Amino acid sequence: MSRLVRTLLVIALACGAGAVVEDVIEVIRLGTDITGQVLDSWDAIGQLSNATGGVQFPYFKPKDQVVLTRLRHISGQIRKVEHAIDKVGAMTFYLGKNLGRGTDLELRLHEMTDLLNRVSSADRKMREYMGLQQELEKVTLLDFAEWCVSHDQGALPGLLERIHSLIVPPHKHLLGQSLLTLLQKRFQDEASETCTAAMSPHQLIFDIYNTVALTEIKGYAMMQFSWMLLRIYGKGNFTQEASLTRQRYSQRTAQAAAVAKSALSEASRDLYMCDPPMHIEGSTYEQVTRLLQGYVENEVDMNTDGTCKENCAHYTLAEKHGCYMDQFCAKQTPCRGRIIDCQYLDSDMWVCPASRNSNRRYEWIEYENGRKLGNVGSCSRGTTKVDSWWRWNLLHCSYCFCLCEDDVNSSERFFSMKEATADISNNKVVTGLRLVKIGRVFHLQVHEGTLKERGSVEPSGWVPVNKFDPNDPGMMDGIDYHTLTYEKRAIDLDELDSPEGHVLTGVRFRVIGAHLHFEIRSTPFNYTTGRLSPSKSQWVSNDNTEGSDTPRSKLELKTPDLPTRSHTRMEVDSNHDQYVEFTHSDFDADAAQSTVPFIDVQPVLPSKGAALATGAGVIHRGAPSSGGFIALKLRSYNNARHVKAEPPPADFTEEKDDAADFVLPVVNN
Repeated sequence: MSRLVRTLLVIALACGAGAVVEDVIEVIRLGTDITGQVLDSWDAIGQLSNATGGVQFPYFKPKDQVVLTRLRHISGQIRKVEHAIDKVGAMTFYLGKNLGRGTDLELRLHEMTDLLNRVSSADRKMREYMGLQQELEKVTLLDFAEWCVSHDQGALPGLLERIHSLIVPPHKHLLGQSLLTLLQKRFQDEASETCTAAMSPHQLIFDIYNTVALTEIKGYAMMQFSWMLLRIYGKGNFTQEASLTRQRYSQRTAQAAAVAKSALSEASRDLYMCDPPMHIEGSTYEQVTRLLQGYVENEVDMNTDGTCKENCAHYTLAEKHGCYMDQFCAKQTPCRGRIIDCQYLDSDMWVCPASRNSNRRYEWIEYENGRKLGNVGSCSRGTTKVDSWWRWNLLHCSYCFCLCEDDVNSSERFFSMKEATADISNNKVVTGLRLVKIGRVFHLQVHEGTLKERGSVEPSGWVPVNKFDPNDPGMMDGIDYHTLTYEKRAIDLDELDSPEGHVLTGVRFRVIGAHLHFEIRSTPFNYTTGRLSPSKSQWVSNDNTEGSDTPRSKLELKTPDLPTRSHTRMEVDSNHDQYVEFTHSDFDADAAQSTVPFIDVQPVLPSKGAALATGAGVIHRGAPSSGGFIALKLRSYNNARHVKAEPPPADFTEEKDDAADFVLPVVNN
């Protein structure tokens, strides 16, 4: 088969035989594919000219329609990738966040958005022309083609150069830093800016870079096909102009890739949630209950003899043994567990009891000496006067303020130690995380997606939790679940990542010493094919203990009030290799009625619904004088290693081949 015939077959099958581009695929691969197809199109146009000598035959499409048919196919490929990027809306989101700041970054984002919109407008006009190619006059196509290659600053080449200058400033000392570099530094200085976008700074920068790179591809395709149309309409040969267009495209994409790679290497890959607009228990947060809770008890009821010969400080570890003469002890829910660390604050007080359905015992307490525990105010159930007394033997029976570690059946302080994993046998990976409370147990839950070629992920859904109750038959403390106690109430704060070439496929809690400990499962994968290697999965953790040479540091919670009362934004204040202990809320702020930190149960899920992740962690978000939240974080895949500019294929050069010998019948028009 001659080369001409092969070319004609390619043209005839253009809409069905081109390179297949998946809905989610990196722009770099698309750019290489498109530049190759552009050169094929130049080759086809050249051979048609050689074969027909410029004479139209009835069974040959007009050459401008051949060009538009090819362009329509390429435009379809671009639209598939553009749709995936548009779903993220990274540029729109960040503009919304920075609106009104008047910063250099905001101004550049506005300029970039304006320029991108202008190129998109031209692209839409081009697609409109492709749909009407049979009805359009040649002058219309000619006018559009001339605009696409004009030297005017407002024409397509000028727009592309201005976009490029925002990514790669030609004179840094005059025009400042790259837009991508400015974004990276903004995220570094204000880390919480991206958590509401459900995207890591790394992913946000990567998607903005993809948007710009895709615009370059659009512009390149429009310019090259414009040169083809101008050639077909007899305006010139334009081989050299097309070559220069290709060279400049190659330069811009290489420079932009270098800047993007640098910014991505510095950008954080962490994704976590910020404070919600409103804290709602059961929706945005949950609480551990009655682990250590403020509790009023008279010393006469904390010893087997029913005496008052000691003082409050004597009762560092005690139990309730009675209810002397049915005094205040008969009016409150008794502590059915251990009574810890009692202290004397004052003899007499007014106590406001909490509502019957509350996990609190008291709303507030006010002592006669003026000290107030909690937010003293109205009391829906009416206050109770509580007075210490003297016994006939001149011993003072004092009311003590203690901590109650209640019976486990009266509290919610269990953490599941069962693995939460993606279905790796069906090539699924973890794409999201959350903590959920079911009954009295806190569980880790994962969101999974199917791993596809070249790092793309198709979202699936939340993997059902293996729910249970600690009292179910066969459930064992330390194996199936962990119970927080006064001695075992620490949770490790670690930020874990997979080895290179691995992705996140599971998470779990286990216990090391007295600490609840977090681990991730990593599974090797092939980036090109998207196939996992389940048999080579491994659990990754930071098994640092208090007995090591460099033990973990403790994150101290000082005078911690309820995090839902704070008017200050809860920032991540923990570091890798720390731990924090669950404890009671502050005496003065809350009468020690709550267990802090609270548990953030907001889903940590990328805005795309699925994105490749390599790591996860347990963090603490807090503020001064707040108990804060225990929360989860994800670490997105490092895209920097795949950002590169593939040079376009070699220039088209017209070749003499057997097409010159291909004889066609003479047709008189």
